[in-house]
Amino acid sequence: MICVAYIGFMYMGRSLKAGACLLAWFAASGPAFAAGQCARADEMTAIRATAVQQQLMVAALTCNQVSNFNAFQTSFGKELRRSDARLLSMFKRFYGARAGEKEYHAFKTRIANDSSIRSIRDNRDYCSSAQVVFAAALTPQKPTLANFVSGVQITESSPVDSCEIRVAVGLQGAKAVPSIVPRPKPALTQTAATIR
Repeated sequence: MICVAYIGFMYMGRSLKAGACLLAWFAASGPAFAAGQCARADEMTAIRATAVQQQLMVAALTCNQVSNFNAFQTSFGKELRRSDARLLSMFKRFYGARAGEKEYHAFKTRIANDSSIRSIRDNRDYCSSAQVVFAAALTPQKPTLANFVSGVQITESSPVDSCEIRVAVGLQGAKAVPSIVPRPKPALTQTAATIR
């Protein structure tokens, strides 16, 4: 109803309101605008975990690493299932139930396909990198999945924004200094904007 009123004003020279109304309608109605939403930290970990898992799956097939991949799946099984459920939930939150599931499967397929292409282009380097990742994952002092995937270089682009800026400060003796997460600048109120 509100949009109809704004479109009516377009004929009176107020096309800006009509454009803003249409933009708001598109943003609320379609999955194309969902990428502007922010993923939480646990969802970003789920994205990384999926990327690592898909890349290692390709390594299992193209690098004769099936036994290492099976050990990885077994070792991190419970965490991988929780992470995968979190990833699906994120896509559904961004895109809605049906479209979210479609985007979830498309993301995983794209990662597997991109990994396969990289493996085909330079199998020796791909397999060498996979071996290093498998070795790190299958150490006796098994890390948590979140800690493990945070240390693996991901070449895939994220399907969503984290909307966080992290700045690594440096090292302090033998301990890493925690990252600093800056807080966003508060929006200017209309009064503050007119003062400037």
